[in-house]
Order: sequence, then C-alpha cells, then structure tokens
Amino acid sequence: MFTWNFQYMSKVRLTETLKQLNLNAKENNVIVRIHTAIHLPDEAVDLARFIKRIVPQALILGTSTSAVIYKGKCLSNQCIVSVTQMNEGTVKTWMSPLEEEYEEKNLFGRKLAESVKENLIDEDTKMILAFFTPSYKDVSWFVVESNEVFPGVQMIGGITDSVKEKTQIAGFVFNEEGWSDKACIMASFSGKELESFCSGSTGVQAIGSDCEITELKGSDIVSLDGKNQEETFWLGTIGGLTNIEYLSELFPFVYSEAIDIPVYLQSDAQEKRIYTNCCLKKGLLIQKGFIYDKKIVQDNRDVFRRVESFEKAETLFGYADASRTRIYANCLKWELSAYDKSNISGCITNGEISYYEGKHVFSNCSFVVAAAGEKKFFQEYNPYAFSHTDMLTYDNQELLNYLLEVEEKLEKNPNAPDVENMKAFVHECETLLLHSGSEEMPNAAAMNMDIKVRGYDRVCMIDVTETAEMETVFSKHVIDLTYKNYLSKCSNFAAARKYHMYVIDKWHIAIAEPSYRVALSKFVKDMETLQRELFEYSEDLIAIVPIFCVIDGCTIETLDSTYYSARVEMINKNIQFYVSEASSEEHLDEGSIRERYHMVNVINYAIANDGVVPYFQGIYDNKRMRIHHYEALMRLKDENGKIYYPNSFLSIARTFGLLYDEISKIMIRKVFDRFRDEAELSVSINLGIRDIKNKEITDLIYDELSKVSHPGNYIFEILENEDIADYNELIAFVDRVHELGGLISIDDFGSGFSNLKHLMSIRSDFLKIDGSIVVNCCNSKQSENIIALIMSWKKLSSNNIRVVAEFVENDEIQKKLIMYDVDYSQGYLFSRPSPDLMESEEKKDESQ
Repeated sequence: MFTWNFQYMSKVRLTETLKQLNLNAKENNVIVRIHTAIHLPDEAVDLARFIKRIVPQALILGTSTSAVIYKGKCLSNQCIVSVTQMNEGTVKTWMSPLEEEYEEKNLFGRKLAESVKENLIDEDTKMILAFFTPSYKDVSWFVVESNEVFPGVQMIGGITDSVKEKTQIAGFVFNEEGWSDKACIMASFSGKELESFCSGSTGVQAIGSDCEITELKGSDIVSLDGKNQEETFWLGTIGGLTNIEYLSELFPFVYSEAIDIPVYLQSDAQEKRIYTNCCLKKGLLIQKGFIYDKKIVQDNRDVFRRVESFEKAETLFGYADASRTRIYANCLKWELSAYDKSNISGCITNGEISYYEGKHVFSNCSFVVAAAGEKKFFQEYNPYAFSHTDMLTYDNQELLNYLLEVEEKLEKNPNAPDVENMKAFVHECETLLLHSGSEEMPNAAAMNMDIKVRGYDRVCMIDVTETAEMETVFSKHVIDLTYKNYLSKCSNFAAARKYHMYVIDKWHIAIAEPSYRVALSKFVKDMETLQRELFEYSEDLIAIVPIFCVIDGCTIETLDSTYYSARVEMINKNIQFYVSEASSEEHLDEGSIRERYHMVNVINYAIANDGVVPYFQGIYDNKRMRIHHYEALMRLKDENGKIYYPNSFLSIARTFGLLYDEISKIMIRKVFDRFRDEAELSVSINLGIRDIKNKEITDLIYDELSKVSHPGNYIFEILENEDIADYNELIAFVDRVHELGGLISIDDFGSGFSNLKHLMSIRSDFLKIDGSIVVNCCNSKQSENIIALIMSWKKLSSNNIRVVAEFVENDEIQKKLIMYDVDYSQGYLFSRPSPDLMESEEKKDESQ
C-alpha cells in the first residue's frame, strides 16, 4: 500500500502525473481520493470522470471542503488528489443516499451501520473512511451503532465542509457517477497484511463535577440536573461563556466516561433552547470542558508518539475540524507542522469520526489522524514542532481577557443559578492559561538549533539567581505566582517585538534574534526596558532582581564560554546588565570583522534592492557540438554596481541562516521567470541540502514547476559535497521533482558522500564530475581513472543518465573527455558566465 498526493493544477498536468505513476491497476486495488475546495458539484464529478477514463480500474471517493491538508499544511482554494495502490489488499467504495428519517434516531443509525457491513466489510477489513453531508444530523448515532455492528474495524472521517464562496451547498460528496448533498460516501481497506491505527486530538480538559441529562426531547436538552428550562439554558451556556460564537468552541462539555471527547451544546438565546448533534441519552453524565494551548500540545504529543512508532505507516490520513482554525489562530498550522515531511493528506471537516480506546467516536473540534500500510514503512516527521509551541501561547491573551470579563459579570450576578460553580470553573480556566510550564516552551536545544540553522546570533541571557533564598522566606504558592508573572512578562514582551524566547532552566531564560533583523543598540535598549519592567514592585509578588547579559555575534561554540566570562565580569563589578561580544570575535582581526559585516550589508542590500543577479554559463554538447543548456550561477550586486562572486558571500549567508534562504528563493524565482517562456532552452539550478530541507524553498520549486509549460527544461543540481544525514528526505524531493516533470543532476560527483548505491536510489538524470577531478585528468592517472570508472558504469547501467564534466579550460582536457565519451563539457573553453545567454569576458581566475 502506498499513496501519492498531488495538487490538482490542470487536466493536462493531471494526465502526465497519473501516467508517470505507472500504476499496476487491477480490480479493487487502487483508490483515488479527491478533496476539493475549488470545484462546484458538477465540476467535481467531471474531474472524477476524467480520472476514471485515465485509470479505469480506480475507485473514486470525493468530498467538498473549505481547505485541503497537504504535506503538513492547510491550503484553501486548492484541490488535492491522493492515489493509493494496495500491494496484496483490496479497497471498496460505497455511496448511499441519506433521505430516510426515523423518529428513533438509533434505528436509522443501526440500519446504516448494517448496510455498511453488507457493502464494505470483509473478514480482513481493517479500516473505513466515512464522510457524511451536513444534511444528515445523526452521524453520532451511526457511529454508536457501528461499535456493535462492526467492532474492531477502525473508522476515520467526518462531515463534509462547503466549498467557500463558490456555492450555497453546505457540503457534498461525489464520485464518477454523480454528486449529492444528502448522502454518505465510504471506502474500506482490507488485507491480511494490512494494519491501521487511528487516533485524534481535541485539547479539551474536563473541569468540575458531573452534570446529569435529566430530560431530552429529540436533539433538545430540556433539563440538566433536574433544573427548569431557563436554568438549564444558563448551565448549558456555562453562565454565558459560550455567547460569543468564535470563543464558544473553547468551552464544550465532555462525556464523563470519555473525558477527551467534546460534546458541543448549541444554544438559541431567544427560545432559551439547548440542543446538540451528539449522541445523548437520558441519564448520561457530562462535565464542563475547556480547550487550551497546553492540553492541545499534550494531546498532539500523545497522538504523534503513537503515529511515529506505528511500523506500517505507508499512508497517513488527516482530517481537522474547521473550528480548529478559529479557537486558536495558529492551532491547526502548528498541529500539522509535525507531519510536514510526511505524505499526510486530507481536508477540513465539520465534525470528525475517529477511534478512541477501542471504540468509534464522533466529536467536534478534533484533529484526527490515521496510519495504514501493508509493509514496514516509517514516515519522516518533524518532532521539532513540539519545541516551538509559542505560536499557540501568543493566542492566549484575548482568551484570558475574555475570562476576566466573564468573571466580573458573574461577580455582579450573585443570584444566577449555580453561580459559585460557574465562578470556580472560570477561575480554573484562568489558572490553566497562566501556568506557563517551562516544559511547554522552546528549550535550550531549540535555541541551539535556531542559532545554528537560522543565524540567531544576538542573544540576551536573563537569570534570577537568588531563588534559594526565596524558598527559605516565602511560601511555594507565592514563589509560583512570582515565577509565572516573570515568565508571562518576558514572553509577552518578546512576542510583542517578535523576538524568540527560550526557557533554559527554570528562572534562566533567553531571548534571541538574528543580528540582521535588529540593530544592537535597539536590542540592548529593549532588554533594558524589560529589566525595568521586571523590577516593578507588586505587593502580591516577590521583588526579583534579574541579571541581563546581551551576547552579540554568538555561535553554539562560543555562547557558553562568552556567557560564563561575562558572568564573572558582572560579579566582579557587581552589575546586573552587561553587553559582550562572542569570544570567537577575539580571534579575528579588525579588518576581518569589518569585512564580515560589510558582506552582511551587501547581502541585505541585494535582497532589498533586486541585487541578486543570475549569471548563465553554457554547457556544451560533445556530440552535437553546440550549447545544450545553461547553468545558473548566483552573483550579488551592491549599491555601486560591484559584482560579488559566491566565494565571497555564500559562507557568510549560510552563517546567518535566513539571509541564505532569502537569496536562494530570489535566485530560484528569477531563473524560473527567465526561462518560463523558453520552449527549447534548458537551465540548471544549484541546490544545497539546506535548500531541500527548507519547506518554503521546496514548495516554491514545486509550485513553479506546476505552473510552467515546459518543466523538463529545469534541472536541479544537488551539491554532492554536502553532508546528507537522511537520504529519505532527498529521495522524496527527487521523486516529487520527477512527478512534476523536472530533472535532477548530481553536482560535484566524486567528492563527499557519493557511491553508486545512493546514485541509483535518487534517480538522477545528469551527473556532473567534480571539477577538481576534471582539471587534473591530464596529469593525474588517479583522476583519469575516476572518469573512466564513471563512464564505464554509465555504459553498464540501465539508467539513462548523462554525464557532464565541469572546469573544462583547455583543448587537452576536452580531448581526454571526448576519448572517454563524456556527454557534455562545461568551462571557460566554451562559455564564460554572463547575465545574458552568451559569453562574457570574466577573468578565468575568478571563482565560478
């Protein structure tokens, strides 16, 4: 079982992509899922029929949605097509109308579950995908009945969402035979070797005592705990907490017997009415619940650990409630980021079906994930997401203000029903928000990664050193309050200025930012302001004296030594604020330091003022004796028009992380734009492993390739002399480029990690022999033998790979290459790099 996911761009591109898959399609072994946020119902059916004509054996399951889930991102105005092929197992699909109504909701739920069993389930069925249109209000009853009719078969899915701004239809399902807004569509996956795992995250915390449903009328809750209608309305809206629609989803009820499953009680203020789409019965116990950031993190971490350890994760499915983009602005973005390197695909729904503790469950406001496979396969994930939960914490302030307002209103309404319990509930919610547990914030490891990868070289270490004395004088409660206030002030201060904060060890924190984003003088001034704010006295808190040490130009290697030296200096001088340059700078002379920062300014100027300039060097076809394609080479131009070569700026740009990322993205866009309308000319673009690991850059490449008319004219040269820790990531990139019609070249072959096994696994179209081998091939037998070995392997290999030799500077080298039948030559003998597609008069001694 394996799945390919791709964004729908056009029927032409879809045809090419499906043909490239070379599917071994047989009866009941291929399913195509279509989740669309761009098609009207008839358009969606037309797309399904088009796919069916290309792959006649494929079964098709389609749903509408407001946004798709694709490679760890939630994308609106997109359509995702997912093709799953089974190895030995089988798939079935079934679409059925849902127009019958029963007074007893469980009767129709039971009948539907039995129909599912009859049409979809075999002895070895392991998993079901199930989607319902919003017109069917009793999904939860079907889910309950399914636990008796087909227990043990895991199920995932939900209620379809509408295609926003395109149709008034609330949501629809479809296949090649038609569409309906009053139906369900399902697929089953079966096989002896097939295994599956389904789970979900809600982020809900049960708070307070049980509440009994004492009277029901249809979907309406007439009485809670024996209270009358008005009191029940008050209890059901949690004292008015749920009156604001976009915040109401944070305060569901939960089943007392399943406290992780939210139960949303909807309200009609005019009629004082409480109702729900969840499966409730008289006598059922429920509790108040609260969805908040740290519980979201905890739930997602638990789900992620189980998904990560699942051994047959060939395919990942993901479905998220539309409300998760509302309850916390960054919630779904953060949740999906843990899966951004995997093949997860799915869409936004309006109520989710999942599998919880051995039972099917229906809930709202969930993020559900399923993994399935027939063979051992471990996806690549992004556990680093769990070190960067600050994007959720930033959303707390509005919620906290709202809770304080509600608490104030409750104080003014002492005669309201159950007011003391309501106040206790609100206070507990406030406490959960204010507990900024250090384990939930980015830690020292996250800071080190940001320093290394993103160039965060300006760091302020903040510490409160007299904590032992606090414990001998003050109670634990007062110390905790002081600590929470300390963290909260620092976190809010950093967030307001878009700085990044890390908890190193309890009271010891750090605030960091790249030096090119903020001037040292401003950073120091901001830290002085924060120190003054922390000094401010409060009768309820302990007066603390935090020390601040700003370290400029630090690296991972120099941070600790510089900080410890600075601390000694601060103790000797008895000062609480200090600015220090990283110790590495002590080993550089003044001229080197000035040159380094001058080049940073040049890079920043080039980014801001269109100073990233692609040069092009022709690559000569040794058989046709003409230029075959061009290599794009980056140059920078400063304010005076001076041109800088890569050997003067690339290493410095990489040191500062995001500077390198910016110039890479600009270079890629410019090369695509230059060759966009060229039908006959090809170009190669250099990429390092850092580029391939950067999702923004790879998404840019995929997006551009999907738009151009001739994707085969773009060759991506992967620098082979860089260290590669994970070949799966590289292979995934290569495969995706090939899916989109692009080509791959291995650059600098003969240095670094290369061997033929890896070359075979990444399906390269071109191979470029390292220049140091080529320039020495006439005076070094070893270099000549390497060329001979490469060309001999090419002749024996079934791969249709073409070989390029770079640094061809004279006729003697060219003759040697012709002797070994090398396909292409590149060097000053044929072409010098130029901003135009022609030779330039650059000096031979300048670095390419």
